[in-house]
This record gives sequence, C-alpha cells and structure tokens, in this order.
Amino acid sequence: MIKYFICLTAVSSMIACSHRIIPSAAPYTNTEVQDNGATILIGHCSLNMMQKENYKEWYNFSFNSYRIDSATTNQLKPLLKKKTMEIFLGSWCDDSRREVPRMFKILNYAGFDTTHIQLIFVNHAKQSPQHEEQGKHITNVPTFIVYDHKKEMGRIVESPKLSLEKDLLTILQHQL
Repeated sequence: MIKYFICLTAVSSMIACSHRIIPSAAPYTNTEVQDNGATILIGHCSLNMMQKENYKEWYNFSFNSYRIDSATTNQLKPLLKKKTMEIFLGSWCDDSRREVPRMFKILNYAGFDTTHIQLIFVNHAKQSPQHEEQGKHITNVPTFIVYDHKKEMGRIVESPKLSLEKDLLTILQHQL
C-alpha cells in the first residue's frame, strides 16, 4: 500500500509540474492566463472578449483605422456563403493584433455571419489548451483557414501577400 501511495504521489507531482497543456473534454472559452507577466487569451474565445480592457485598445484601433477595399469585398459577398473560418491567433502577437480586427471589418462589411468563425487563441508555442492546432501546421499567427463543408480551401498565414481582401478572394475563387 505504501508503494502504491508513493507511486501515486510521484505521478501526481510530475503531472502538476508539467508545463504541457492537457486537453479536456470541455472547451476552454474566454480563458485568460498569465504568461511571462502578461495576461493572454488561450483557447476558444468569443469576439466579445476583444472589448475587454486588455484587448479593446489594439482591437478597436486596428478595426477602426483599416480602410476596406470595397470593390474586392463586394466580390467576396456571394463567395462567402456557407463557408466557415478558423482563426488561430495570439493576443500577445503584433501581427494578430493588426490583421484579425481588419479581417473582422472585412467580413462584417461582406455580411458574413461571424458565428461561422472560431477564434482559437494560442500561447507563444502556438498551442491551445485542447490542441486544435494539431495536424493543421500552425507555424505563425494569425492563421486564417477558410473551409467549405469542413474541407480546407486555403489559408492566409501571418500577413497577406496582396491584401486580406484580395488573398481571401483568391482562396474563394480558386475553388470555383
């Protein structure tokens, strides 16, 4: 019995001291954690979290200051129907802070239903608590992945090649 207790204690200690995130059955939503002295978001988060004190300044600045390419965005409107998107991002990442609000402004203008977007925040190692990034080759953030019926159509990684609107249009037209 003592050997069993010692073994159980050793295993518990190893798990408690591990920095690896262990997936759980329940989704992590709107979760803030401390990372190197800063508060960051991890896991699934609602767009409403972008209006919390730690995030609203950079989110609103990037959203409000972006000028949409309305001609290209108008072309996106019919192509976005029945599409979904996953956005892997870091609340700590300057590229995410710049590009994600811009993408939401574009999608809002295009009339895209933002409930068809999953925001998945990752830590500096590009990991989320439930490891949604596994098998998706998330090397940089933000990563915007566009899906048609759960099939990946394409992605924009870190920053657009031409513009968010034009890169998104290329992804959507490529599948016609």
